[in-house]
Amino acid sequence: MGTQELPVIGGVSDLEDRLDSETDKSFIEKSTDWYFAPKSFERSGKLYEALGVRQFKKLIMGTVGRLFKKMGMDETTGTYFIGKERNKKTIKQYELMARINETIHAPFTAYFGYKLAEDLGNNNYSGAIGDGIALLINGYCTMVQRYNRARVYNTLDKLAERTPAVQDNSSNL
Repeated sequence: MGTQELPVIGGVSDLEDRLDSETDKSFIEKSTDWYFAPKSFERSGKLYEALGVRQFKKLIMGTVGRLFKKMGMDETTGTYFIGKERNKKTIKQYELMARINETIHAPFTAYFGYKLAEDLGNNNYSGAIGDGIALLINGYCTMVQRYNRARVYNTLDKLAERTPAVQDNSSNL
């Protein structure tokens, strides 16, 4: 069995290029990219807006968002806000945090959906009310992340249209 050499990364920009490269991604990375990429019906955002996601987002950012800002999770970290400097790096950092937030809320959405159905089947209406509230909260949090990510992808597409790709001159050397 022969040994395989690991690729040498020259600098930070080389690493960023590799992270953006589709050829170096594993099956799991490609699968998660497919899942998290906004689908065609999500790109316009109209579906989520019709479901009241913008109003829910305003409610959350007016309450919990203020708390996050006080805790220091504001523009400087890119955790919940893109930041004042809107470049490809900060936008991609925000998109990654949207993926993490969705990864947290989506399983809870499924769990509370199951619990709601179970409680209704057992005629446990008081438990069903609590599960229904938790389902709505986590479901809307998941939808907010998907709505935000669709907007991020649209922004990245527009940014790519404005800045033409830099040609690789290393092959001419």
